[in-house]
Amino acid sequence: MKKYAYTVFLLLLFAQCQQEGNPRVFQSREEQVVVTDGVKFGQEFSLAYYEETTVYGNQVPRRLNLYVKYLNDSRCPANAMCMQYGNATVVLSASNSQGKSEHIELCIGACGTEPIRSTYSVTAAVGQTKYTFTLKEVRPFPGMEQEGEVKKAVLVVEKV
Repeated sequence: MKKYAYTVFLLLLFAQCQQEGNPRVFQSREEQVVVTDGVKFGQEFSLAYYEETTVYGNQVPRRLNLYVKYLNDSRCPANAMCMQYGNATVVLSASNSQGKSEHIELCIGACGTEPIRSTYSVTAAVGQTKYTFTLKEVRPFPGMEQEGEVKKAVLVVEKV
């Protein structure tokens, strides 16, 4: 009898965990990437976590593919009293048409021992071409989100 009750319990537990309709399909991270239309060098644009775009144009023959590998926002929410300001960090994967790639880390807010900053730029080479990557902001600011709103990094990329 105990064996029967245990089996029924396991079946009920398993049935409780099943979703209605289609079974859940697990995807690798690469399959979840959202690709946006390209933007021109020097143009402001925004990307969410796992979003990808191509930067091109302005008499630059090469294209630069950007992909947000990491986006974290630990800044103190609006209208809150915090002991630390916190920061917003974005890690980009930048690759050129020749297959050369670099990881670019950008941080605004209280980043390490440096003063609090509202924007941050870094110059890095992808292959033999240098670019300036600027993180202008991460929005929405903590505490100002609307329901369902996705965090996005506001960026500008320029060829040096």
